[in-house]
Amino acid sequence: MLFSLLSLATVLLTAAALPQGPNTLAPEYPNLRTASSNGTYAIVPLLKSTVEAAVKPFKLLDPVSDKSLFPNGFPNGTYPVVVSSTFMNDIRLNALQIQNLLGSNVLVPYVDRLEDGKTPFSFTVRQWIGGAFGQDLMGVVPAVVGSLAGTIITTAQFQPNDKHTLPVGSSESNFQVKPIILPNPVSGPGAILEAIDGDFNTASKPCYTARTFHNLINRPLILTNGLCQRNNYYFNESFTNPKFVTGKVSLYEPALPAGFKGTYHSVDGYSGNAEQLGQNSETCKAAAANNDPTSLQ
Repeated sequence: MLFSLLSLATVLLTAAALPQGPNTLAPEYPNLRTASSNGTYAIVPLLKSTVEAAVKPFKLLDPVSDKSLFPNGFPNGTYPVVVSSTFMNDIRLNALQIQNLLGSNVLVPYVDRLEDGKTPFSFTVRQWIGGAFGQDLMGVVPAVVGSLAGTIITTAQFQPNDKHTLPVGSSESNFQVKPIILPNPVSGPGAILEAIDGDFNTASKPCYTARTFHNLINRPLILTNGLCQRNNYYFNESFTNPKFVTGKVSLYEPALPAGFKGTYHSVDGYSGNAEQLGQNSETCKAAAANNDPTSLQ
């Protein structure tokens, strides 16, 4: 359903994709959503009480006690939240294809969806999507369809909107995510809010390992309809070009819940061109049992 609706929008995309890794998973998984996803993922320390309030009624697990994920520990009283920005290229399902979209989300990892005290899931606090090359409203259709399927998504304006935030050969980058309130007869003209500002440089001494990021972002997603979904990123191609980055992230209200607002310095992150594989929604027990362990390494 998602891609049948998205296909209506492809005729509006006239700009060619910028050079980046190809979608290598489409031939192997023609009936699933695949894409080449070039992104930056930053771990932001937020007050644990703020994060607990955001994921209710679910509870948090304790990833920071795992020294293989957090070898240098984590600030007391805080919890890791993943803030990402991605440029998605060659998005496919069967014969349907979307050339480019931009996406961003604020993700809480290691949420106890099964209430067993041990099985980690990811909780999406906010997610945005938008069109590339200045066509911001190309995100409207996927946002509506994704929301109906169990992931609340809103449209946004991205800067830059014609490439990944940390292109090959670059040592510094920045990105902005600005949600768009669409015009309607009640609210009047559309408005643009602030949600995220990111400013990064490549890190000389990484705080985490690649496994930290792979493990945090590749857990099944909790949907709003009682189901869950595996959405895995694979950083194992010759063109992945992984880099560790460090910098600052600014989060804004009301685009984000109370308590998230602030500018967070010395934030460490990971950047790379992943191959993305989105499964169909399923029960949360099935999603946990079927999640690919190789994506976590």
